[in-house]
Amino acid sequence: MLRAMLRDLRAHLGRVAMTLAAIVLGVAFVVATWVVSDSAAATVSSGSSRTDLTALVRAKPTGPTDAEISADVLGRLAQLPGVTRAEGVRAGYAALVGDSGKIGTTSWAKTAGTDWDDSQRFALIDGRGPQRAGEVALEQQAAAEAGLSVGDSARVLLGGDRSDTATVVGVFSYRGAGWSFDPAVAYDADTATRLLRDPDAAPTAEPGFAQVELSGADEQAIVAAAEKELGAGYWLDSGSELREQRAKDAAADGDVIRKALLAFAAVALMAGVFVIANTFTMLVTQRTRQFALLRAVGARRRQVRRAVLTEAVVLGLVGSTVGVAFGVGLGLLAMRLLPVVGDVAYVVSPWAVLLGYAVGVVVTMVAAYGSARRAARVSPMAALRTDAAVPRRSLVLRSVLGLLAVAAGAAMVAVTSPEDLTEPKRMLAMAGAVLAWVGVLLTAPILVSAVLGPLTRLLRSPRPVTRIALRNAVRDPRRTAATSSALMIGLSLVCAFATVGQTLSADITEQVRSTVPENAVVLRAAAFGYLDDTARAAATGVPGVTALAAPRSGGVEVISARGASYDTDFTSLDPAAVGSAIRPRILAGGSDLRRGVLLAERVATELGVKAGDQVRLRFPVIGEAGQAAPVEVPATVAGVHEGSDLLRGQLIDDALVPAGVYRQGDSMYAVGADAAALRGALEKAFASRPDVLVQDREELLDDLLEPYQLVLGLVYVLLGAAVVIAVFGVVNTLALSVLERTRELGVFRALGASRALVRRTVRRESVVISLYGGVLGIGVGVLLGGVMQYVILANPVFGMSVPWLTAVVALAGMGLVGVLAALWPARRAARADILAAIATE
Repeated sequence: MLRAMLRDLRAHLGRVAMTLAAIVLGVAFVVATWVVSDSAAATVSSGSSRTDLTALVRAKPTGPTDAEISADVLGRLAQLPGVTRAEGVRAGYAALVGDSGKIGTTSWAKTAGTDWDDSQRFALIDGRGPQRAGEVALEQQAAAEAGLSVGDSARVLLGGDRSDTATVVGVFSYRGAGWSFDPAVAYDADTATRLLRDPDAAPTAEPGFAQVELSGADEQAIVAAAEKELGAGYWLDSGSELREQRAKDAAADGDVIRKALLAFAAVALMAGVFVIANTFTMLVTQRTRQFALLRAVGARRRQVRRAVLTEAVVLGLVGSTVGVAFGVGLGLLAMRLLPVVGDVAYVVSPWAVLLGYAVGVVVTMVAAYGSARRAARVSPMAALRTDAAVPRRSLVLRSVLGLLAVAAGAAMVAVTSPEDLTEPKRMLAMAGAVLAWVGVLLTAPILVSAVLGPLTRLLRSPRPVTRIALRNAVRDPRRTAATSSALMIGLSLVCAFATVGQTLSADITEQVRSTVPENAVVLRAAAFGYLDDTARAAATGVPGVTALAAPRSGGVEVISARGASYDTDFTSLDPAAVGSAIRPRILAGGSDLRRGVLLAERVATELGVKAGDQVRLRFPVIGEAGQAAPVEVPATVAGVHEGSDLLRGQLIDDALVPAGVYRQGDSMYAVGADAAALRGALEKAFASRPDVLVQDREELLDDLLEPYQLVLGLVYVLLGAAVVIAVFGVVNTLALSVLERTRELGVFRALGASRALVRRTVRRESVVISLYGGVLGIGVGVLLGGVMQYVILANPVFGMSVPWLTAVVALAGMGLVGVLAALWPARRAARADILAAIATE
């Protein structure tokens, strides 16, 4: 019996090939994900491993900036028993200036410098290390971003508005230790001491070290001696602890990548389940008489069921083998294409291979189980029939479960509210959305009858092709639902993420355009930097500036009159600039900071205060000796504002902030009578400041939206795999539909239908199924996206922005998918032998 089943598989290689394609794509996605995540973790871990580090010493900061280790402490550490090397590492602000005259618009530009030594901190890639003044070595990624190589002249921006020009003599990769900074440049020791020192330090002050690295054979003894020597003012980490922590961090990063990509792999596998299930339904349908004959000669139901499942195991093993090989190659190719600078580690773990086989075999068996049960229920009397027919299952239980899931999911979302959206409630709402999504999949067959059925009665076209196509799609709602569900899975997630992205983009756009005047010129610090007092003074003195908003943020505790408190952020501003250079969105009260503070909506709600109430502001203060006692300032609530990414927390008058409160700002907003002339004047004023970018409002908006667009683009590419798999499902469904209508097609041809008409009918059915799956996917995806943006942004569920362009493109794409998927089934239906088809009963 097993030999007969395997022989039948060879006789239907076309169906088998489509099943294998679905299995291969799903398994390849899973294996590639595992390979990429393991390789990424190994790349990070191997690129930073050091064997020369026994202990690392850092001074605990007493203020907002990092503390330094004195030369005296370095000398005492060098004298400890067992220490063979004590290396002081200098660090300071240093950033490469690119061709644009700025240090780069990317947020990840490196802005640190250090001193060169012969430790394992540096892995030389090209050239040599710097040996004298006028020479510099560059970190490889920073050099690549600046377009510099050995022999070029590099301009380095230093702290205190200083800069240095030096010849590039080497390119290196940096091996940090635990928390360590990631430098862009390295000077020789004497030059680093001179250039990297704090520009605000007294000229007579001796420069210190950012950290001290100790080397020696006996790690435990050195660490114990250093702890005794240093006392409580320092952090001390052993080399083994740092290496272990680095490996854990790399593994955690790889795990994050793995989980994110496996989510997309799961989507592809879900689409594959429907395709495989349809294929096995087709294979079982084609062999209805064979199963009946087997039953007639004594085969038990269990034997038939086992035979079909054995076929599934064989196909799963073959598909998994090809999928694992394809996935390994795809993962290694992805690592080569990723923007990783330096040596890349390629790891193919046994877990990746085993998981690929487990997924391929289990998914195939689960998808084939329903067909196996239907094959086992074929009556021996079916051997007397010559057409294909299998027992139909009731849809009542499935439909009831689906409707209950949709109702329960909707209720889980409804019980939450945006005013009090805590973390557990966010998880509840998201779980409800997923449950409702599953419910739609379960109710898909009755949706087919409910949606497509009435269309067959409404359409009264003199050309009956469309009506015939609709009736054929409704004929087996379970199979049509499986096909449309495969399309719906991928398309709904694409539309869901598109909805979230569109809503987020619309929210950011509204924030920026409502907060920043259209004629404002924006000054921004590049590369996660800050605008210092010098930059603010320079902007204030530019001719044509009529108002300048220079927001600076810090931490504060707001205390209500009843004693309730809330730890939050504040943003201090010049009251004269509010309403002219920057416009907070006021929800209650006024915007005059001279009359009091503007509380953020969430803080006002939590504390139960409103405009006109009294509050106390408790500021943490940094004194000369470090952290000092906090200072409380009484204030009146002048108003409540909505808040935005540009104006975070509570808005406070600059004059209200006590001395010693740490605050930083990364943007300024200037307005004047002539915006074009003002921008030119500001660009001229900051031409010598590579760390300051001059933009208009739309350029600022583009920079803020760019990261989200890149992420969404990657999501679309990954989810596209599910849509590709779903295309095979459309082909399978049409082929099975043609198979079941052999006699009908023969009569259709005998009555005068041309081959072109038959092909057009099958193509129209394909388009109907594809468009139905597209409409269902878009509708479900937009609703799912509405819940997702509600969970992320706390906006109302139906307050989302619908991505109309994505929806239109997706629907057009589904129509094209329908046409392409019908090419082979339509050709086969048109070439059917008329007499043989009519003879089928």
